Amino acid sequence: DPRTPDPTPNPTRPPTQLPTSLPTPNPTRPPVPSPTNLSCNICGDDMSISIPDGIVEFPGQSAITCEDLQTRGSTGLIPNGECDRLSGFVDSICGCNDPCSVCGNGKEVDFPDAIVEFPGQSPISCAELQTNGLLGRIPSGQCARLSVLIDSVCGCDPRTPDP
Repeated sequence: DPRTPDPTPNPTRPPTQLPTSLPTPNPTRPPVPSPTNLSCNICGDDMSISIPDGIVEFPGQSAITCEDLQTRGSTGLIPNGECDRLSGFVDSICGCNDPCSVCGNGKEVDFPDAIVEFPGQSPISCAELQTNGLLGRIPSGQCARLSVLIDSVCGCDPRTPDP
């Protein structure tokens, strides 16, 4: 029928895009600061611990083994200023002395089972005393004087040359 117009759709606007927000990044943790201290040898330069299970106790802190303390030092977790003072504190606890022969250089203990007694100390065998010296458990000043004190008991004689 000519009177009925063709259905014409209502005018439409072009679609409007809604603004999209930028993607939210995953939350990140703040970076863990890396140690700023230099590596620290708790015994001092060119020295090493000979008693790794020795227990070091600092006032107000938990006890720590010499080995764990050295690990902290090696990884830069001990402040530089503290590191410089540590060797005097941990010296005897961690065995931070140079190795020494209790009979003196070039001499050896002939009577390892003999027992030496020092005032105020527990009796000790010559073999154990020598082992302590070789492990750096005896301060060098004391070790140098020992040969005179133990010679007659431990039989400190020159080493027998290898064949």
